[in-house]
Amino acid sequence: MPSSLSSSLDQYVLPAGARLFSAGDVGDAAYLIVSGRLEVVLERPDGDLVLSHRGPGEIVGEMAILDHQPRSATVRALEDSRLVVITEEQLAHRIAQTDPILRMCLGVVLARYRETVGMLEQMRGAGPPTLQSGEPVAAETFAAALGTLSLESEIRAGLRNGEFELFFQPIVRLPSRRLAGFEALMRWHHPTRGLVPPVEFIPAAEASGLIGDLTAHAFAEVGRVFPDLMDAALRNPQALDGPLFMTVNVSGRDLAGASFPEMIAQFLESSRIAPGNLKIEVTESMLMDNPERAAATLAECRRAGVGIAIDDFGTGYSSLSYLSTLPVTTLKIDRAFVRTLLADQTSRGIVQTILRLADDLAVSVVAEGIEQAAEADLLGQMGCAFGQGYHFGRPTALAGALTAIATWPAPAATPSGLRLTA
Repeated sequence: MPSSLSSSLDQYVLPAGARLFSAGDVGDAAYLIVSGRLEVVLERPDGDLVLSHRGPGEIVGEMAILDHQPRSATVRALEDSRLVVITEEQLAHRIAQTDPILRMCLGVVLARYRETVGMLEQMRGAGPPTLQSGEPVAAETFAAALGTLSLESEIRAGLRNGEFELFFQPIVRLPSRRLAGFEALMRWHHPTRGLVPPVEFIPAAEASGLIGDLTAHAFAEVGRVFPDLMDAALRNPQALDGPLFMTVNVSGRDLAGASFPEMIAQFLESSRIAPGNLKIEVTESMLMDNPERAAATLAECRRAGVGIAIDDFGTGYSSLSYLSTLPVTTLKIDRAFVRTLLADQTSRGIVQTILRLADDLAVSVVAEGIEQAAEADLLGQMGCAFGQGYHFGRPTALAGALTAIATWPAPAATPSGLRLTA
C-alpha cells in the first residue's frame, strides 16, 4: 500500500500529486473513489499519455487483480482524494459466484483492454489523447457499493476486536417442559450501533465470503462454552430431559466449501462435545444454492454422528423428493405457522401435515416462535416433540443460559393445563 495513504479502517486519503500505484506493480487491491479525482497515465520520459480521469463513484486498479497481471498504468491523484479499498479476496469471491460464461467474457474484455492500452502506447506520437471514463455511476448504486464495502470492513474489524458473541435460546421438550438444548445465535456488539442482530450483517458476510470466518468463530465459541453448560446441567439434573444438545447455524456457502466436513471433524476432536450433542442447522433456501454439494457435505457430517436440522421448514424451495435424499434428523416449523396456529385452521393443518411427514421420515420436529402457553400445549397434543420461543426464553448471553439451567423449570416452562384439540 502506498506510504502516502493515511487510513481509517479501510478508507484512505491520497493527497494531491501522490501516486496510488505505478505501471508494473503487483496488483493487490482496487479502489472505490469516494471524493476527489485521479488520473490514469502511461508514464514516458518524453511525456505522459493520459488514459482517463476517474472521479467519485468510479473504481481504479481493478484490472490487475481480476486477471492477475501487473498494473498496466500509473494512477495519480489530481486533488486530495478519499478512497475505499476493495481487496483481491473480496473481488475474487464475488467473481467465483458468477456464471462461468460471464467469467469467460470478463477475461476476454480484460485481454482486449490491455491490447488497447498497448496500441495507445505505440500510437502516442500522434499526440496526447485523453480517454475519458464512461457514464457516471448512479448515486444509488454508488451508495449501495460504499455501504457494502464499509460494512464488510466493519465486520472484519469486529472479528479482529472480539465484537461477535454467541447468544443461546432454549429448546424445550414439550411433553415434559424440560430443557433439551440450546440454539447458538450470533450477535454483534458494534462500537457505535450497539447490539446488531444477524439479519443486518449475515447477508453482507455471505456476499463477501466472511461467513466462513463467522461460522468458524461460532464453533470455536461453542467448543469453549459447552462444558460450562454441561456442568450447570449436572448441578441441576431436573432441568434436563435427555442429553443436552447444541444447534449451530451454518450457511449454504459453508456447505459448498470442501473443507467444511474437515472443520467439523477437527471441532469434534478438539472439543468436549460428543457428535450426538451437536446439530448443524441450515435453511431450506440455502440448501438450494448448491443442492448436490450441500447434500454430500451434510452426509459426511451425518456419518460423523452430527445431527442435521432444516430451519424454516415449509417456507423454502426444496421439494419433498429432494428432502428424502438429505440426511435430516430434525425439521423446524417456521414461526409463521406457529403464530397463527390457535386462530387459523389452515396453519394447524399445515403443522399437522409436517408432523405426519416427520413421522414418516423418522425425524424429530421443533416448533419455533412459541410465545403462548396455549401454543405449546396444542403443539404437544399434536405430537410435536420440541418447542422454542420467547415463552420458554429469549436468546441470552452465556451467563443468562447458565442461570436458565440453574433455575429450570421456570414458570413459563410449566404446562398451563389448557387443553385444545387439533
